[in-house]
Amino acid sequence: MCTFKKICVTNRHLTDRSLYEQLKIVFAISKPDIVILREKDLSEDEYRELAYKVKLLCDLYSVRLIVNKYYKIARELGTVVQLSIADYESNIESLDGLKAWVSVHSLQEALRVSCAGANAIIAGHIYETDCKKGLPGRGIDFLTSIVEQVDVPVYAIGGIDELNIEEVSSAGASGACQMSYYMKL
Repeated sequence: MCTFKKICVTNRHLTDRSLYEQLKIVFAISKPDIVILREKDLSEDEYRELAYKVKLLCDLYSVRLIVNKYYKIARELGTVVQLSIADYESNIESLDGLKAWVSVHSLQEALRVSCAGANAIIAGHIYETDCKKGLPGRGIDFLTSIVEQVDVPVYAIGGIDELNIEEVSSAGASGACQMSYYMKL
């Protein structure tokens, strides 16, 4: 049984369709294990409305939903929250047992959040990506060093495509987060 997870990270600005329609296509063509609803420019109320719709769709297709940033909405939906390290550290008391995946950009950050109780780590960016124009990827050795030194699942993000996803898996990552791949299907 394969335990390597494929994770769709949303960005409705990368598709010509509505996000809901795009996700239906994603689920039909290349069903991911998890969707991280990452719509950073929405207000909390707008995000909540979208999250409830996406949660119903995810449930219909047996895809797990993770809420980005809004831990209160994650709690309402009975799901996990994904946070930046800054948001995690400043809201750790408010999470009150809510499972959290935390994005990190260094081994030191990974060790810090792992010790603080993060349930999973998203390490990035591994390869060059349009999302981080002009910044070189941190590379597979960066990913491997985190995987080897923390006791929580580590998911890779940044520039992952069909040509390098096997390298990510071989490095010991628990999965790969992809945005462009899914939003441009």
